[in-house]
Formats: sequence, structure tokens, C-alpha cells
Amino acid sequence: MSAGAFGAVVCRDRGFVASLRGGRSPRLRTVDRALAVMGEPPAGPAFLREVEAFLAVTGVKRSLLGREATGNPSFVAQLIGGVSPKLATAEAVRAAMKSHASPAERREIRARAGAMPAILTGARLPSPEPPARPEDRDPGPDRPARRHEDRGYVDTREAAGRLGLAPSTLARYRITGAGPWYYRFGGCVRYAETDLEAWAAGRGREAARQASS
Repeated sequence: MSAGAFGAVVCRDRGFVASLRGGRSPRLRTVDRALAVMGEPPAGPAFLREVEAFLAVTGVKRSLLGREATGNPSFVAQLIGGVSPKLATAEAVRAAMKSHASPAERREIRARAGAMPAILTGARLPSPEPPARPEDRDPGPDRPARRHEDRGYVDTREAAGRLGLAPSTLARYRITGAGPWYYRFGGCVRYAETDLEAWAAGRGREAARQASS
């Protein structure tokens, strides 16, 4: 897909990619439209989950976080109310949250919020195929090539069964960003077993916390 065509699909702006290269910081709702075209999880819901987890774990007041990170004490209230911040603003808020949380608190925040999209962490977006290990490149006459399922990835139906959910629920979570991290291999959606375990553990801790409060 050309840069112009991508921009037209995302926001009806053929100059969108050029403006990004020029330093434009889009709002998260626009980022999410771009990620949807690319088959990646949305950033907006994940960022909101992280902010809410930070406030719950650290006890920092909404107004303090908003004022220190953005100069706007009402930032968090506006975020919860549906206002979409710019990507640069989200990065500034994430940096402020990191500086206000201890290592133990950051671990708890990650457990509650779940995996963050690569666009927020600065990591490279996942490749369409995971890196091949030596035994996968040349399995040899006595060793069959390994499939995605053999590498610790499962499809939507199996992932849903392991989590006690309906496959349609996981499909909805891929749109809302509420579920575990997922990958696309060509036209297939796959979940890493380690991501399923981490997401389930985070849900269990949250349920226990709510039951005790």
C-alpha cells in the first residue's frame, strides 16, 4: 500500500504519512484507525487502562498526574470522559507515571493494565512471521518443520477455551483492546501461551482485589 493510499484509508488524508514524517503527533483515535488497518491492537484503550491502573496502585491523585504531565489538572477526567489525547501527550503521561511508581508498583500496573501496544512503548511492531530458529530453517530429514502452533501459539478457539471465554468475546476484545495481546500470521490470528497466562493472572488479581474491597 502506498503512503497516500494508507492515509486516505486511515483519515481521508493522502498527506497523513508525510505529516507524520514531518513531526506531526496524531491523536490516539487516529493512531487506532491506523493500527486497525495494520491489524494491530488499539492504543487508546490500553493507555486508559494503564492510567487507571497507575492511579489505583499508587494512590496519586488525578489532578496531580494531569498537572505534572500535561499542565492540565483535568486531563485524566477528560481522558476518562472520552477525550483523545495526542500521541506525544500520552508518551509524556507514561513517562510521568513511570517516575512516580516504584519498581514493584510498575510490575503491578503492568499486570493490571495488560500488554501495551508497541506504538506506546517504542518497540518495533511485530513482524508478520516470528523469527525462524535454526531448527525451523533447516529441519533436516528426520526433523519435521515446526508450525506456529508448535511454537507456543494457539488460535482464537483454543485461546478462548483456556480462558473460559467465547471465541466471539476474544474477537470483541481485539477491537476494544481489553483482551490479551495477539499476533497476526498472514490472515490468521494467534495468541502466545505466555500472554494468555499473564492476562489471566492479571484478571485474577483484579478480581481478588475487588472482592476484598
